[in-house]
Amino acid sequence: MRGFYNKALCCLALWFGSSAVAAGTDQPPLWRQVDASGAPNSFHTIQAALDSLPTTGPDAQRWAILRIAPGLYREKLFLKRDKVVLAGSGLSQTILQYPELRQHFLAARQTAALPSAADLEKDWGAAVVNINASDIQLLDLAVHNSYALENPQDPARFEHQFAVRGFAKATRIITDQSQFASNGADTMSLWNKQNGMYLHRQSFFSGRVDMLCPRGSTLVLDSDFVNHNKAATLWHDGELAASQQLVVLNSSFHGVTDFQLGRRHYDGQFVLAGNQFSSALANQPIFRRTYPDEPQRDQPNRYGDRNFYAQNQGPAYPWLTNNFSPSQTTAYADAQSASVTIFGERWQPLAELARTRQWLNTK
Repeated sequence: MRGFYNKALCCLALWFGSSAVAAGTDQPPLWRQVDASGAPNSFHTIQAALDSLPTTGPDAQRWAILRIAPGLYREKLFLKRDKVVLAGSGLSQTILQYPELRQHFLAARQTAALPSAADLEKDWGAAVVNINASDIQLLDLAVHNSYALENPQDPARFEHQFAVRGFAKATRIITDQSQFASNGADTMSLWNKQNGMYLHRQSFFSGRVDMLCPRGSTLVLDSDFVNHNKAATLWHDGELAASQQLVVLNSSFHGVTDFQLGRRHYDGQFVLAGNQFSSALANQPIFRRTYPDEPQRDQPNRYGDRNFYAQNQGPAYPWLTNNFSPSQTTAYADAQSASVTIFGERWQPLAELARTRQWLNTK
């Protein structure tokens, strides 16, 4: 499964990252320690540590790293400052958990219908981790929206429940060696349509529909998806530029019998290579969601279906067979090539991640 792109990924990323560190102008990061047990010289909540970070003055542009001790953190987070790393102690040790159902959250704010377009900003606070900033990294931790688990009698318990929600200013978001879980819709929702850019590496996603649903462009490496429902696992909104895409390399997909791979409402582009699909995958190609009885709800379809596959393992469905062009084979040949193809010179996420790992390993 992990063999599609170059096995030298780690070495390449470390080399590239070291070069970036040597050439970069960033000052050393600020550090904060978080420990729910009440250890001295530490913040007892993650939000308190976030609120302590400078937003004006000479340190406002420095990276800040929050080292989070093992523990269960029952809180919502609001990230409004750029250049922040939340570094846990391991995805089974540092757990952020909070129960929140989107529709109940909106109803409490006297919003009758689910928001759309500019009104999506009304979601602020509807997730466990709410991000309206850029250059954010979530590492070595788990984020769990536990609403369905804690409210088994609520008939709406499987509706939208965000673990992470990114807003209009959120771009250049990285997750690594982390878990994002809910038992509802839209677990990982990074929704910057204009210039959203995201990297998910060695991450785990679970939910009931659209558990990874980016707007903009996303690269997923060596990750795992578990779908608890007979619905789409992936979703993409790339309507604002033909180059926007969701790329998943060397990852695994599991779920209940006949779980679906993906869908779109807007124009989208899906690139999947070197993945493993369980035998439970439905014989349902990635599809465009339309509303025959309410055609006014249909979104434009400028580009048509753009679903590309190479060297995946799984059921022998005709639509899942290789259809890469020679240029695509080169463009997505390894992690670094894929990153350049997706983000160009706008962002080098592998280098940024390698630099952060270097900071963490030397502190």
